[in-house]
Amino acid sequence: MVTKMDDAGMVTTQIPGFQGWVDDLNDRIEAIGDTDIPLEWTPEHVGARLIEAYETLRESGGRVGPKAFGNGWPEMMREFADLVDPDAQKNHAAERSSSRNRPSSEAISRMTEALAWPRRFLDGELMLADSLMLWTYARAHELDMERLLHSRKKRAMVMLAEMEHRANRLPRAGDTRLLSEQWRAAARAMLCADILATANAALAAAPPAEHHQIQAKARARLLAGCKALKCFPTKYRLRDALPNRVMARTTLDRLRKQAMQIVATKLRRAGVAVR
Repeated sequence: MVTKMDDAGMVTTQIPGFQGWVDDLNDRIEAIGDTDIPLEWTPEHVGARLIEAYETLRESGGRVGPKAFGNGWPEMMREFADLVDPDAQKNHAAERSSSRNRPSSEAISRMTEALAWPRRFLDGELMLADSLMLWTYARAHELDMERLLHSRKKRAMVMLAEMEHRANRLPRAGDTRLLSEQWRAAARAMLCADILATANAALAAAPPAEHHQIQAKARARLLAGCKALKCFPTKYRLRDALPNRVMARTTLDRLRKQAMQIVATKLRRAGVAVR
């Protein structure tokens, strides 16, 4: 970092890796423009290039998914379109199909290059790649990141409920679960039926003031019975429903910055020309 003083006595700072002068370190990312390219790859320029790539993809009428990335991409990449807020994609459908100038061959080349970075440099690092893609996608489309993350969480909750329902339902013809899992489900159902019948009879004969105590005893019997028979219901976590997809905003920001740094470092080591 180099500082200098102009004729008016104003001190400015030159940020390493950039052509030109900026007044503050916070202007680093804003310094990236069409006429101000870094001398070497930086995390900020990687992010700017990916945002530009998604803007170009939108203007070209393309989509994020199998046709854009190919079947050889990791599953996380192929399903990325499904993890972006569906309403947001609908809102931009008209814009994508509207008559506007198609991107130039140079813009398409830059887009293709940038969109290949997650697979090339972050393959196997699903959370890093997904965080970087989601953040740059949202920036390119001016979408609310909190809404996108909340949409993912809602989808995970629906999937979680379905997973637990399938894991804990009564055995049926053609059931593919292990016999031990089917036995636990059947034992738990019989235990619940017995406790429920006893509790309902007690509730019908007891005054309302004693209902809470009866219900508490029924819950205690159920827990004790499940423990004795080892037939507790199967429980999952949100990250089991959407692995590597459900995260807080702070986690996303931390991971996407780490991903940008990794991509920038590997681009420098690979000797890729900055553009």
